[in-house]
Amino acid sequence: MGSSQVLLTAAQVAARSSIERVLPSRPRTAQDVPRSAADLTDEWLTAVLCRDVPGARVVGHEIHGGSDGTSSRRAVTVAYDEAGTRAGLPTALFAKSAASFQSRLFLVLSGVTESETIFYRDIRPELDRLRSPRAFHAASDRRRYRSIVLMEDLAVEGWSFPDPMSESLSLADAEAMVDQMAYYHAAYWGDPRLEQRFGLPTTAAFQERLNQIGIEKRALVGIERARDLTPERLRRRESELLPAVMRALRRNSAGTQTLLHQDVHQGNWMRDPSGRLGLYDWQAVARGEWALDVSYALAVNLTVEDRRAWERGLLERYLERLGEEGVADPPSFDGAWLRYRQQPFHVVVFALLTIGAGRLQPDMQPRDYMRRCWHRIATFVDDHESLDALDEPDRA
Repeated sequence: MGSSQVLLTAAQVAARSSIERVLPSRPRTAQDVPRSAADLTDEWLTAVLCRDVPGARVVGHEIHGGSDGTSSRRAVTVAYDEAGTRAGLPTALFAKSAASFQSRLFLVLSGVTESETIFYRDIRPELDRLRSPRAFHAASDRRRYRSIVLMEDLAVEGWSFPDPMSESLSLADAEAMVDQMAYYHAAYWGDPRLEQRFGLPTTAAFQERLNQIGIEKRALVGIERARDLTPERLRRRESELLPAVMRALRRNSAGTQTLLHQDVHQGNWMRDPSGRLGLYDWQAVARGEWALDVSYALAVNLTVEDRRAWERGLLERYLERLGEEGVADPPSFDGAWLRYRQQPFHVVVFALLTIGAGRLQPDMQPRDYMRRCWHRIATFVDDHESLDALDEPDRA
């Protein structure tokens, strides 16, 4: 997609948004994709929530609270008639949509809405031990620049969503992260359905979509804004960072394919009622080699000191868990250590993009949080000489 196509799409999204302000959406059938939670109707909720219960219908709903960032998130309380109540249909829901002009432009152009729909509709039901919300309905409409996921509201079941700036992660927390990643990686290790049935993009293809809408320009701004947090040795090689991104992702995309979350920063982890960490927000889901998720998670979510002290043990644990989850021939530690060192560049560009955000980007993360993330990421890249690791030969 060239710059002229991007401008044309931006104009189309703006025009669609203007029309919808004058003519609000009234979704009625399951084929309709509401613009946002504000447009939900009892008729549409009946179509998507009551389809398997004859005679059941939604008789009322309320929208509560919520927040806006890359997407818009709202809690939804639903009331049913006697048939729906007797069947135990869900009453506490959470709606996630691309409601604002910025989020619709960003998410549609990058293909995010389609991939997230695929995850919640087709993949999530197969992962019974994943600590992550289940969806009751997920749909996207590329023609109208809309998407919506209607999922269970875990907050009412005792799950918590801690502020990453006020919570430090323990070794047990890091182990829980590693275990969850090993579980969903093993479930789709080398699985051709990721491409042939689900149609997920590779990590390189996912990033190429972002590059087409000016992401690299914003990342360059991010480098300038975050220079004071970059280790001196890495500052001298700043010009190599963005070219390394696609080198790393092409290598990642050529490895053994598995399911990747791709955005495993601390703000996307929650705690179940027993305190165990679980993962949500699958907007960036893609297919590629395992190390992208693992290096991202440990680089961003642990303090520099803890990551240095724990990372070898955590990587050993991850490889052991792969075998326990059914991967017949997990990577060797030496080979995995090299991949781990080579694969922080996806989070490099994600962090710099967010720090360098322009006016057409949605507000994705708080500034102080992203500055902390960048300090940890840049230190990881410096510690592991990741730029040079991309040139090292593979190890058995």
